[in-house]
Amino acid sequence: MFREGARSRRALLMGFDVATLAVSFALALALRAAHEALPLLSALPSTDWEPTDALGRDYAAALGVAALAWAWALRRDDAGRRPERGRAIRLLWVHARGLFWALAAASVAVFAVKLVDVSRLFFLYFFAGGAALLLLRDLGLRALIRRAERQTGGAGALLVVGRGQPAAWLAQTLVDARDGRGEVGVLWASDAAEAAAAGGRAEMPARVGGVEVWGAAADVSDVLDAREVEEVFVVGGPTELAHLAPVLQTVVERGRIVSLVATLSGGQHGMNGRATAWGDVPMLSFGKMPEDVVGDFAKRAVDVALAAAGVIALAPLFAAVAIAMKLLDPGPLIFAHERLGLGGQRFRLWKFRSMRVDAERMLKADPALYQRYLDNDFKLPEDEDPRISPLGRFLRKSSLDELPQLFNVLRGEMSLVGPRPIVPAELKHYEPYGDLFLSVRPGVTGHWQVSGRSDVRYPERAFMDLDYIGNHTLGTDLRILAMTVPAVLLRRGAH
Repeated sequence: MFREGARSRRALLMGFDVATLAVSFALALALRAAHEALPLLSALPSTDWEPTDALGRDYAAALGVAALAWAWALRRDDAGRRPERGRAIRLLWVHARGLFWALAAASVAVFAVKLVDVSRLFFLYFFAGGAALLLLRDLGLRALIRRAERQTGGAGALLVVGRGQPAAWLAQTLVDARDGRGEVGVLWASDAAEAAAAGGRAEMPARVGGVEVWGAAADVSDVLDAREVEEVFVVGGPTELAHLAPVLQTVVERGRIVSLVATLSGGQHGMNGRATAWGDVPMLSFGKMPEDVVGDFAKRAVDVALAAAGVIALAPLFAAVAIAMKLLDPGPLIFAHERLGLGGQRFRLWKFRSMRVDAERMLKADPALYQRYLDNDFKLPEDEDPRISPLGRFLRKSSLDELPQLFNVLRGEMSLVGPRPIVPAELKHYEPYGDLFLSVRPGVTGHWQVSGRSDVRYPERAFMDLDYIGNHTLGTDLRILAMTVPAVLLRRGAH
């Protein structure tokens, strides 16, 4: 949804929130006043209370804090802003989370600030009634919006014009956002060289990233005639966008909205631009943002603080792994492997050894195995790798083998969050943006790691890394750190 429409929708829902909470307050007031006469509910313990008590300062303070926390929790979640989107169970989860934050904020106000004159029973009615009314309101809006869509033929189709990984990524993003409401299709944008080689019209895939291809970019007029297309998104790098200028012109002339989704590269991997401004001039910028001294210092401070705390807190785990290795797999505890760091500087990445002591000799002694290792980007599928010891297999699955990298972070060779450190031979996957990839410290975890790790292969991995470099913030890093915990516990892609 465009920002202009989103602002209006958020403002409208915020007004509904305020009105709903006001009704909840009045309902709680009536229920509390009639508490002794209510069937079943009158069994709840209560103290003497008068309706005028709710007009006191303590009630106003607790109610204000709770309402602000409640509204913030609903507004920060996209499903809270878009009741018609997603499943009903997700909407229920959004409201449960909003209720949790409201209760937490009110508890702080009541107990920390010592608002002793507040009736807990009154707030029980208020929170229960507010949660029920807010949920019923959104379910009602959801039903009305979906009914209107059915009567008007449903949501219009979205059309992506592009090729390669950027088009696949955008198409899948739109599919996920619509949650089955309305079609999403792709028009394949072949480059000039492909078209010339194919006699004017290059072959195109049937699907891109799981989304159906409706034709070639040159077919845009026919697609607009045949389908109810609501919006068109043209995605690609500078060369692709220049080549697709006639498509943009056609879409605008046909009275449709067309948006440019520019990427640094329009090939098999790319990086999204970031909306920035130079003074009052808006622009779209690519690459690593200008040096942010405060932000870089904050990132490094967080790295050092969390890595040091991790080393101290996990010291018993370090010792347990060391003892297990000495008993079950004698040999060196630490495996050090050369990787590329900031600015292309080489450093030794540390891990708990997960392979047999003679792993290198075993690999090179089998030419077929070694070739599979090279073809698979210097990895072997877990079930085909005879070098991994039984204990090492457990260490990899649990990610315990990565723990010594906390010391790489303390030494300044790595960050807690960043692109995964690569061996020199892997740099080819990031060309022609190798220098950009090496402009940040590699990370213990990152976008790639929390999105499937070893299950995500090149070129998707390169796309993720380059996109992180161009768009990361300290908030992004903290979110990725939080996502790392369930990714490790669920062992997604770990081997």
